[in-house]
Amino acid sequence: MNKIIKNLVPVIVCCILGLIFYLILSFSFGSNNMKVNKTADSSSKQVVRRQTKQKKNIKLVALGDSLTQGVGDSTNKGGYVHLIQEKLKKKNKLNVSTENFGKAGDRSDQILARLKKNEDMQKQLRSADVIVLTVGGNDLMQTLQKNFTSLSSDNFANVMASAEKVYTNKLNKLLKSVRTYNSEAPVFIYGVYNPFYVYFPRLSQLQKYTNEWNTETLSVVAKKHDMYMVQINKQLSEGQYLGKTAQLKTTTVTDLDKLSENELTQVASNKKEKNNYLSSDDHFHPNLKGYNYMTGRLYAVMMRHKKTWLNEVNK
Repeated sequence: MNKIIKNLVPVIVCCILGLIFYLILSFSFGSNNMKVNKTADSSSKQVVRRQTKQKKNIKLVALGDSLTQGVGDSTNKGGYVHLIQEKLKKKNKLNVSTENFGKAGDRSDQILARLKKNEDMQKQLRSADVIVLTVGGNDLMQTLQKNFTSLSSDNFANVMASAEKVYTNKLNKLLKSVRTYNSEAPVFIYGVYNPFYVYFPRLSQLQKYTNEWNTETLSVVAKKHDMYMVQINKQLSEGQYLGKTAQLKTTTVTDLDKLSENELTQVASNKKEKNNYLSSDDHFHPNLKGYNYMTGRLYAVMMRHKKTWLNEVNK
């Protein structure tokens, strides 16, 4: 037995020494692998940091109607276009340049016609980091004006259904054209509002069709790449009466159904504005308070999608 044990001792010692040697090698190579992995992880993080570097210079190009032109802004600086420029400079420390191609009275088809003819608009769009658009208000107003006397009739629902389809087609054409000049910059599109709500809160058809118009616009925008809607309808329609419309409906005396044509004209020309978000000059366009609200809504949507315009990728 002692002889067998003596013979096994060298074997056991060799096994132990081999195990120790294996563990030493494993630890050594394992440490090297960990270093390699850490280096790889570090390099990966560096790549991510390079990809999310913030731009310093931003170019914003605005197209559209009177809301882009800035009608109603008492400072005459260009409404939301000027205000968003200042907000981005202050909040994000950016150098922001803007181009304003707003024109009062333009419908969607007229904005498109200008874009197709105006080489400067095309040029500015090509180099834009951000595109903003106000559209649809004049299309809606045209339909309402042509059919105002039948607004409360059942037939008007059919008129609006047809008009919404026509507008949807025009909006698709306009957005497609914008994309031919710039396929990458995000497009932020304002919804429309009902400037008559505070005067005629019981005329529910006006707000109903305004809401439907926005729904149609959203259905188009939602199908487009990097296009986002900026909703302003409720606040600009209801003004300081937001959340208090039930009370407004019981106290207002400007009910369309009870006004003669002469009385309606007097209401429209009244210089005392009932909606303190709208201009007292025309009761239609935003005043400075209204444009500040529009700017705040635009900024909020832009920041939710900032990766589409603020982040710079190093190639």
